[in-house]
Amino acid sequence: MPSSPLPIFHIPDFGPDAIDSSHFYYSGLKSHLATHQFIQKPHKHDFYIIVVFTQGRGSHTIDFKTYRVEQGSVFFLSPGQVHSWELSPDTDGHILFFSTDFYTSTFSRKRLNDYSLFNSIVEFPKLEIDTPETSEVLFFFKNIDQETKSPNWSTKDLLRNYIDTLLILLYRYKGSKTSFSPEEKLVHNQFQQLELLIDNHFKKHREASFYADQMSLSMKQLNSLCKNTVSKTSSQLILDRVILEAQRLLTHSDLNISEIAYELAFEDSSYFSRLFKKKTNLTPEQFRKQLDNTGL
Repeated sequence: MPSSPLPIFHIPDFGPDAIDSSHFYYSGLKSHLATHQFIQKPHKHDFYIIVVFTQGRGSHTIDFKTYRVEQGSVFFLSPGQVHSWELSPDTDGHILFFSTDFYTSTFSRKRLNDYSLFNSIVEFPKLEIDTPETSEVLFFFKNIDQETKSPNWSTKDLLRNYIDTLLILLYRYKGSKTSFSPEEKLVHNQFQQLELLIDNHFKKHREASFYADQMSLSMKQLNSLCKNTVSKTSSQLILDRVILEAQRLLTHSDLNISEIAYELAFEDSSYFSRLFKKKTNLTPEQFRKQLDNTGL
């Protein structure tokens, strides 16, 4: 287990001389993997990521869930998610980073959320695309590659439009594999809004009524939304997010249990430990010891 806190990488860590290096980065995946060996270990980012695999195989672990990597795999990661991967030497593809500010300087944050490609409890952060779909996606990555290598007038505007077009295409492919009725789409959008609110406020606000107020819903409506989407109450959903963050800290930092409890805004570390055990059937110490024994 790491002996230092989980690293959080920023876009300039990867391409300090790139176009708008604080907010945008693109690379062929083979080159990216060879140049940045430090990304093999678990880490966080403060930006959005799209990764497309055109060859190779392996595994990609995102927040304690491991997914198979193969040709045609596409992954979407949101700021704050913890991930690592083990990939074969011949792995190649495309990797794209962009910040919220980069995208929302042209398009709305709501538009980004509406695509529901990133950080959803209901959706896997992975999409498998077929050969015709891959060709269409690779066409835009080729344009992004050319534009970053030879920037010109309004390059950043063009890159934002390429990103948005990719999101539209990938969301369309995803929708063709999972179709929603208009009513289901409305519920899905509301749940996306709830997810975002919980992610932004779970440390400070653990009461479900806060989220109901933020969404202009009654508690009955909020719990109905959660039950119909993930078969959980809103309170359970909030607690799940707290426990996920605790697992991240136990796995990828050297903070002690009291420090983790404090980091998660618990006044009583004993209460935090009891709550953690209730949710995971392990005390925080047992969870961490289990990780040590498995070599994670």
